[in-house]
Amino acid sequence: MSSATGRRRLPLAERREEILKAATELIASSGFKGVPLEAFATACGMTKAGMLHHFPSKDALLVAVLERRDELDLASVVGTLESAPDPAAARALMTDVVQRNLTQRSILQLYAVLAAEALNPDHPAHTYFQTRLSDGRAMFEHYLLAWHPRPDLAAVELLSFLDGLQLHWLRDSDIDFLAQWELFADRFFTI
Repeated sequence: MSSATGRRRLPLAERREEILKAATELIASSGFKGVPLEAFATACGMTKAGMLHHFPSKDALLVAVLERRDELDLASVVGTLESAPDPAAARALMTDVVQRNLTQRSILQLYAVLAAEALNPDHPAHTYFQTRLSDGRAMFEHYLLAWHPRPDLAAVELLSFLDGLQLHWLRDSDIDFLAQWELFADRFFTI
């Protein structure tokens, strides 16, 4: 760390990871529009110019935050992306995902805030969220719900339940997320 500037030099990959972690926290607490680029830079001990060296715009930073979340989520289930052969296997896989999400409150909050903001077609993540929903539905239909008589409808129902429960849990941490999930799963994964 330079004593004159107070700034630290980090290898590129470490600096990028630090920026993405700080950006995730700031966006989760204040929303995308509520945080100026300077705030992201300050949180990492950088100047705005230094931040722009790593991400050419605030929109590029947002997309990188979202892509990082997707990479981390995918890494958590790699090796399990085989079609669930039956309701019990699908339920077990989803219960693992639910339990993982419960350890990531700030990420769930980030996603909820940005998903709401991105309903506006002018938002830089609007297309990202449309594509993510479409891809998520297709993944659920193919990998998780192929055993279901209507995997297309079941995918929408499952995603809707999880999104709604996450919003309620973010508003009221006294909600027993896992118990609510199990109650829903008792009905949903029964054919």
